[in-house]
Amino acid sequence: MILLIGGVGQGKLAYALEKTGCDPENVARDPASARTKPIFAGLAEWVRSHPGEGIGDLLDVNPGVVILCDEVGCGVVPVDPAERAWREETGRLCCELAQKADRVERIFCGLSMVLKGEGTWK
Repeated sequence: MILLIGGVGQGKLAYALEKTGCDPENVARDPASARTKPIFAGLAEWVRSHPGEGIGDLLDVNPGVVILCDEVGCGVVPVDPAERAWREETGRLCCELAQKADRVERIFCGLSMVLKGEGTWK
């Protein structure tokens, strides 16, 4: 599994599509669809609408999936408790995924910074 993180609008999806050679039709927006697609984009948004659900057995079923997640932990701490809980859950899930990932990259201004993993994409 490869985890790509970065701010909103920083080019994560374009980067993943370029690296994998996939078309936008091959992008899942939820863990169930990601079981059969190479890219799962929008993890943070999915967590917001499905609190406490996690991603289930996605990594067992599709161990080569590329997961894209917006960074949500930077910036001002929200006043709204629900927003804080969503950020906390998303952050903890990303920590778990980063531990399991073969490769973790941060995308900023369309450029990649490799945080974990060596060499080129498989």
